[in-house]
Amino acid sequence: MAGAGAVPAAANGGAALATSGSLPARIRRLTNAELDASITALLGVESKLASTFTPDTRQTGFTRNDAQRVDPVFMTQLDAAAKQVASAAKGKLDQLAPCTDPNAGGEACARTFLASFLPRAYRRPATPRELDALFSLYKVGAAGATYADGIAVVIQAVLESPGFLYVTELGDAPTPAPTRLTDHEIATALAYLLTGAPADDALQNAAKASQLQQPELRKQHAQRLLMQPAAAAQIARMVQQWLGIDRIADTAKDSKVYPDFEGLRPAMQKEADTFVSEVLWKQKGGIAELFTADWTPAEDALARMYLNLQPGAQINRTDGHVSLSSVRRRGILNQAAFLSVYAHAHETAPVLRGVNVLRKVACFNVPAPTSLNVNIVPPVQDPNKTTRERFAIHSKDPACAACHTNIDPIGFSFEWLDGMGKERSMENNHPIDSSSQLHAGLSFDGNYTDSGALSMQIAQSTELASCFARHLYRSAAARNTEGEGSETAYMQQAQALPAGVRGKVEDLLLAFIASDLFVTRGAP
Repeated sequence: MAGAGAVPAAANGGAALATSGSLPARIRRLTNAELDASITALLGVESKLASTFTPDTRQTGFTRNDAQRVDPVFMTQLDAAAKQVASAAKGKLDQLAPCTDPNAGGEACARTFLASFLPRAYRRPATPRELDALFSLYKVGAAGATYADGIAVVIQAVLESPGFLYVTELGDAPTPAPTRLTDHEIATALAYLLTGAPADDALQNAAKASQLQQPELRKQHAQRLLMQPAAAAQIARMVQQWLGIDRIADTAKDSKVYPDFEGLRPAMQKEADTFVSEVLWKQKGGIAELFTADWTPAEDALARMYLNLQPGAQINRTDGHVSLSSVRRRGILNQAAFLSVYAHAHETAPVLRGVNVLRKVACFNVPAPTSLNVNIVPPVQDPNKTTRERFAIHSKDPACAACHTNIDPIGFSFEWLDGMGKERSMENNHPIDSSSQLHAGLSFDGNYTDSGALSMQIAQSTELASCFARHLYRSAAARNTEGEGSETAYMQQAQALPAGVRGKVEDLLLAFIASDLFVTRGAP
């Protein structure tokens, strides 16, 4: 494998190799979404097979991590998918592995195919031993059968191989650490980070030319990739996993309480995707704008719910956006996806909403109840009380009050929105009270009329940009870096950025990509 190895960093346009605060050398398994994107890029057949696999393991909310495993269940699912893809590929041999005379020249054609296919599948140059091994496998598959059968066997084997399944970040230094990633490893890391897919031709060519050790050239390729629609989808995925709203796809509600939920859930998911992409990718906005927007791209049925309009009522749009200036909703925290995810199947969940706002937007330490040895059973249902009245017990119980004094005011500010995000003024024949006072030692402490006012104050807080950068780094590093030196190093980089760009996703990503932190690895 070609790469920088232990070449002095000065020769590569970077700083000296870090000996502390580096990400560890490692291999990580592709996520389900990355597997589908990789199959599509490799074979030109749209793949959604991996999306049916057992859901990815999450770390700090993110699916890109080094916790994904290859277990018997995964291998059974992968084997079935690989067979299906290989069978479909047989019908595309004219594009994938053309051969003018497969009967006479099949072996020569197979060699030509492998020389092109394997480096793209493994995302690095293939070794002669690897090529020979797969050529032998081709001959077994084609024996007594056809050229197409032999190629299909090869494709299936490659899709189930470690070279395809795993991303390597090992470098090629003669000593274990510190080391610098090879150019091909850098190309792979850059592509999956920004597009969720393998490196394109331009990035592969840059790796072959050993150009990616230079920070400015990495940044140029990153800027090019960030212009692609795949980058918009990747940014939306990062943000939704940060807030946990991607879980809307798996959220269920009691149909007797929320009869409209199942019909609106796809629109909720689409709204979140489109909204994040609009603000952060198309408009090049900052993270604060996600919390202050007074518009939505929601489809008509969902927009009618927001505006309290009757079914079939006309929806007015400007540039595809529905104005919410006439209602109290502001930003992503007041959209149906967030509100539905952080609610129970049959009622609201002020604790869930409060905890996740504190943890996600302020990086505020909220200990798990189990670690405090306190009762976690919620207050019993009472048809004569509102949810807020029932949860008032938290302030009376000393064992609960220490945490709930910070949690509940935030959660109560959302009470005007039910368990699927529909506005309400009454609960159990009692008026809803969404006002609250927060005194948690945060910059957005204060008095709120409701969650719309809260969201506006969060957007102006000092905690939001910093906390978002911290979570974004964990997603970008594809690892739980909490408490690690690499996270400290990245946060120093983020805080050194001009104030106007600290909350902008693209600038935060580019700062990481151009840094030595991106290309340096320490001990596993």
